[in-house]
Amino acid sequence: MKTVSRVQVYDMDGTIVCSLHRYRTIIGPDNIERIDLPYWRENEYRAGDDSLLPLAMQYKQDLQDENCYVIVATARVLNSPDRKFIREILGLPDAIVSRPANDSRSGGLLKVLGLRKYYQAFQSADWCFYEDNATYLKTVCDYFNIRGVYVPSKQGH
Repeated sequence: MKTVSRVQVYDMDGTIVCSLHRYRTIIGPDNIERIDLPYWRENEYRAGDDSLLPLAMQYKQDLQDENCYVIVATARVLNSPDRKFIREILGLPDAIVSRPANDSRSGGLLKVLGLRKYYQAFQSADWCFYEDNATYLKTVCDYFNIRGVYVPSKQGH
């Protein structure tokens, strides 16, 4: 049985996966730049063309550590191409938190709610959350009082 001493939580896009080829932003009516979700969804089939970012090497090392529980926490709705990419390129984590279809909650709240059961199970472990969206990072880290690592990217909207 696995003795979990560390929990590593990784966001995908802009953190361990580059999906810039199917990503763009728009300026909303409130003058705030945000992801163009209709464009993203129109290009979900291109997930197989995503590539790994440098932090993915650490992710893969964590997958090999029997004392480390690895979670992917993404605001993506995971479709077949996404799951294939995770399975064949990224490597399967111990758990995945992702957005259900037709869910419009903020990514921070989505990740907090999805991570709660894991935090209850492993609250004595050393937790670290890797994220490129500063708001999501603060929301999750403040809620669980865990360490966070901000990963600068062009996808952190």
